Order: sequence, then C-alpha cells, then structure tokens
Amino acid sequence: MKTPVFQIYKAGVNLMGSMAPWFLGAGLVDEVGIKNDELTVTVNDEMRRLPLPRADDVIFPRAGYAETTVSGLGAYKVQRWATGWQPGGAEVMVMTARAVSYTGEVKAGGIKHYDDTTLGDILGDTAKAASLTLSIDPELADIAIDYALRWEASPIDFAVRLAGEYGGIVKPGGERLAVVQRGSGKSASGGPLPTINVTRFGSSGWHIEGEPRPQQGEIAAPWQDGGSGQRKVEKESTGRKGPVHSLIHARASRAAAKAAAAAKSRELNMMNASGFFIVEFDPSYSAGALVRATGFGEGVDGTWPSERISTEWSKSAPVLSTIDVTAKPEGEGVE
Repeated sequence: MKTPVFQIYKAGVNLMGSMAPWFLGAGLVDEVGIKNDELTVTVNDEMRRLPLPRADDVIFPRAGYAETTVSGLGAYKVQRWATGWQPGGAEVMVMTARAVSYTGEVKAGGIKHYDDTTLGDILGDTAKAASLTLSIDPELADIAIDYALRWEASPIDFAVRLAGEYGGIVKPGGERLAVVQRGSGKSASGGPLPTINVTRFGSSGWHIEGEPRPQQGEIAAPWQDGGSGQRKVEKESTGRKGPVHSLIHARASRAAAKAAAAAKSRELNMMNASGFFIVEFDPSYSAGALVRATGFGEGVDGTWPSERISTEWSKSAPVLSTIDVTAKPEGEGVE
C-alpha cells in the first residue's frame, strides 16, 4: 500500500512540518475553463492556537506518494479563512486559496477592433493587454478572423467570448493565458495531455448517464460573401442523424462560418452524455485530458474528455480523485 504525501510550501518552508499534528484534510479542484482551481485545507484549531492565514499569501501545494514521486500542484493565493465549532465536532479552521492567475489588467475594461487577422494574433494582443503571455493550440491560433470588436470588455471576458465562438477554452494561470480546444485532450501547446486510464475493477466508483435530446445532423452557419453581396451557408456534420441546427448570426467569411459550425457541432455532441469516475489520485492527471474507460460495458467503454478533477486528502485514508467527464465532441459515445 502506497503512502500518500501532502505538503504545503510558503517561502520555501514546508508548513506541514509544523501543521501536521493539526491537519485534518485538504481538497483540490482542477477544472478546464475560466474558473480558478481551488484548494481548501482544514486543520484542528482547538483553543484557537493556530495563526490565521493572511490574504494574498502565496502557497505551493505538493502531493504524491512516498514510494514513487511527489509533484508540485501549482501556485495558490489565499482568498479567505473560516473558523468555527459545532456540537460533537472539533474546532476547525478552513483556509481557501485559488490558483494564482488574475494579474495585471486582466479584468480592466477596454475598446479595440481587429481586422483581417487570426485568433492567435487577437488573443496574443489581448493577453499582452493583461500583462500575460499567450499559449494557444496551433489549430485554434490559425483560424482566420475578418473582424472582431472588444467593446467595454475586460481582456479575459473578451478572450473567453471570442475563443468560445470557435470551440476554445480560456484559462489564465500564473503569468500565462492558455487557450485549448474543448474536448481535444490537448495542452495549450497542441500536444496531447497524458491519457487517464480507468478500469471497472480498478475504480472506486463510477456513474455515467446518457442525456437524450433532439439530435442535429448538421450545423449551418451563415456568412456574408463580400464579393457577391450574397448570404451563403457553410455546413458541418455532427456525425449523428437529425435535422439541421442553424446559427443565428452571420459570419464575415466562409472560414469564420466553418470554424463556428465546427465549434457548435462539438459543443452539442458533448452534451449527450456525462458522468464521473472515481480513481486513486495521480499527480500526473490533469483536467482536460482524455479518459479511456475499459471493462465497464457498452455505452461506457471508450474515450471521454475530462472537465474537472476533484481530489480529497484526509488522515489514514486513501487519496481518491473524482473525474467528471462528458461525451466526445466527435459524436461518439452514449446516444
């Protein structure tokens, strides 16, 4: 049996060295998208002997196993604390910290327009306005955009909206703005994240459910042909049988319409099934990676994009992670 390790470093010092006798548990939520990853730490605070954490303290959790490896889990900034007691329980203090990300002018408003460029160039300029560097999947970076307007929107809000139109997910972290394609299982560099393998008899629990809904066979995206002045339509197959789903707003070019239709197809397909797998914690697992399920039977076996990984640590207990998943964007999975 492996020995779990959980550490918290601040200014190079492992706080668990002094906090270990009072440590009760910790939880970490890693998820794709704009919402910050969150770390909570619960300690026994009988007689109120422990000092309160300070807002904006930056801490660095590490976790793994004594017999294998212990890895860093990122940088987190303390947001708040709570202390209290209930009959039958101990006096406890709970510290909540969020991943360090919102730096510089990331939430400042602004107005700017872009003509005849690419998604990568626009988001690169947007990241720069927020004092961040951009890391983006090359497939998304190359999407041609004829016109885009940032109107009284913060860099992060504008980036989320624009990338979302083309199937991208924006996540600021540290000094970087990362943009990945939803459901692709890739990192912002375009390379694949390590696949998470889950087996029926090796898991600690699982639940998958299909969500029957009207199926669309094609996505139709209108666009305005500047040369002829005509409105045209670009279509994208969802890989399923059903009627055509039409997007409302016309795009400025065929390329933009094709990218928007493909993004909508992926979005609708991923809504057809969801669930979770519970597995032993592994520090190499990352939200956004693909989960390969085997031994569960029809409708569950296959590949699932992960959306969120929630992990819990407590004394004298195995460390388990709950991995929330959705259906594949290519139209495979539960019908």
